[in-house]
Amino acid sequence: MASSSGILRIVSPEELQSQEAASAEAAKAARSSVGNDIDQTSLRQHIDKQWHIMRDHRSSQGLNDRLLQSLRVFNGKYDNRQLGEIMKFGGSTVYSRIVGTKARGATALLRDIYFSVDRPWSLKPTPDPKTPEDVAKSIPNVVQMEAQAMAQAGQPITPEMVKQRIDQLQKAAKQATLKNADKEAKIAERKLDDYLVEGGFYQAFQQFMTDLPLFPFAVIKGPIVQMVDEVVWEKGAAVVKQRPKLIWERVSPFDFYFSPGVSDIANAETCERMRWTRKNLNDLLGLPGWNEDAVRGALSQYDQGLRDWMDPIDSERSTEEEREDPNFNRTGMIDAMAFNGNVTGKVLREWGMPDTEIKDPLVDYHVQAWICGHYVLKVQVSPSPRKRHPYFVTSFEKVPGTPVGNSLVDMLADIQEIANASLRNLVNNMGMSSGPQVVVMDNRFAVTEETDEIYPWKRWHMADEPGQGALPPVSFYQPNSNAAELLGIYQKMTEIADEISAIPRYATGSGASGGAGRTASGLSMLMGNASKVLQQVAANIDMDVLDMTLKSLYDLIMLTSPDTLRGDESIMVKGVSTVMSREAERARQLEFLQLTANPIDMQIMGVEGRSEVLRSVADDLGMPVDRIVPTQEMVADRQKQMLEAQQAQAQATGEGDKSVSPGIDQPGPANSTSPVENTVTPGHNTGGI
Repeated sequence: MASSSGILRIVSPEELQSQEAASAEAAKAARSSVGNDIDQTSLRQHIDKQWHIMRDHRSSQGLNDRLLQSLRVFNGKYDNRQLGEIMKFGGSTVYSRIVGTKARGATALLRDIYFSVDRPWSLKPTPDPKTPEDVAKSIPNVVQMEAQAMAQAGQPITPEMVKQRIDQLQKAAKQATLKNADKEAKIAERKLDDYLVEGGFYQAFQQFMTDLPLFPFAVIKGPIVQMVDEVVWEKGAAVVKQRPKLIWERVSPFDFYFSPGVSDIANAETCERMRWTRKNLNDLLGLPGWNEDAVRGALSQYDQGLRDWMDPIDSERSTEEEREDPNFNRTGMIDAMAFNGNVTGKVLREWGMPDTEIKDPLVDYHVQAWICGHYVLKVQVSPSPRKRHPYFVTSFEKVPGTPVGNSLVDMLADIQEIANASLRNLVNNMGMSSGPQVVVMDNRFAVTEETDEIYPWKRWHMADEPGQGALPPVSFYQPNSNAAELLGIYQKMTEIADEISAIPRYATGSGASGGAGRTASGLSMLMGNASKVLQQVAANIDMDVLDMTLKSLYDLIMLTSPDTLRGDESIMVKGVSTVMSREAERARQLEFLQLTANPIDMQIMGVEGRSEVLRSVADDLGMPVDRIVPTQEMVADRQKQMLEAQQAQAQATGEGDKSVSPGIDQPGPANSTSPVENTVTPGHNTGGI
């Protein structure tokens, strides 16, 4: 380091190692001391302030009420105010589950899009891969060897012949490189899919799609690295080992907070409330990057549990979710907070992060932090090269300028209320009109007569009252039944709900479509039109969730295991294209398969091309490709065996084998083992000079 006088000080390696060790110990001591004292933790105070800003903004904007209303509607319950008014009137509390049915139908349709036979994404190779350097350099050597062989045979050689041969080999090498890139992309795609399956992405994605039509926004988190227990059998004994694993989780919208005022969730600071058990804290002991002293402090201080970071709606939320009220916490749950956002270098240095990592105290650093009560358990600069948090958010119907959109509950709120009112009145009216209203003049009956009981063939005993003989002692009045009109209103509301939500009843297998839907082709057309409305929802999922999640996974793998991927692949999500053209594309593939099943096309494609068509169609249909269609190598071996059998048969009949001299349009030596020839697809002819 340079002194104030401008003289450079040179230290020995031993002294440098000693200084680095002392700096590390000082940082550890600082983290330990700060982690045990909340009043001195400016980092903890900063995160606490940010969370309160997020919470208060969400409450003031009515988002908490919308989240609670979504749960009530899905569960078919009235809020306390409306329920009190109904009970005061003494009417029916029946609830029309229109929105809940639409939400379940939308989830089913989305699952049909993303969890069919095909993956909802694919990995495409670069359209212009670079030819391997060793192959490109070997082409001139191969041409030179071929030219020398032709010269020794006395055949003429011209510069044009040499140029044509070089171009031919370069094109063959390019084609082989393209095919190899496509093959490597398919291998990398299977590896990426293996990460997703092991990390529970598809389970979290299904839960995410349950939230999407129900809440104003839905959240999925990942990939995050967690230590998981894995049982390994060694010599007949079960051994539990911990290993790091990439994990995806669905995050409840109730527990996810983001900075107010942002239009894109990627630019927001976020907080996630997490409910931990003591086991979750125990699993953090000994893990790299986690402050063990802070973890042990939390285990010691919160041995009976901790309910922190409370929201005013938590009690009512727990009732709707049928969980324990957090104000009691008899289960001993421990609250924790995960923060993703910008923190100044000065605050991070005060917490104890080394100067080598936090080089400028005035610069904001995007960090991830985990807090439990008074303790900051871990802080790290975000490992993502995109400097983005691992939360991905979208809505059923997006609203420009805000991450919060509209759910089916919001879109059908008025329809749901009118349907509830008509259904309640229908039940009330059926009860009122199910029997007559009875008017009884009690002063006309004998003292021993019971006038509150009515049954067939009852005998009424009356007492004579002078001057009232013209009035009947008992009168009956039958209330009118309005059931047909009220039922018509309810049915009309369901039809309007179909139009607003664009999820008709026949799309979920209920109700009669009528009209064009009475025939199979007509119903197929109606289903196709209904699925078009989901294109925008699928586009939201593709753009905001699938694409960004897969890119984050791609970045993480490139940072940790670069040999798994080439680095030039592109991720293609297929949700929208699946909605639009999955069935049509398969029909075209089958039609192409039938049209090309003729001798002329077979001469053009060859056996290799036909096998590729069969593999593509079988793969799209979800059939076991490897067990049905042979590989290109197997096809080439079969062709070779057939050719050898034909040559042997020709020699046996005396025809022999007519050989030709190598020429500009003839194939090169059959025993050529040059690296260029080996890059060519089996069955293709590269020619020779």
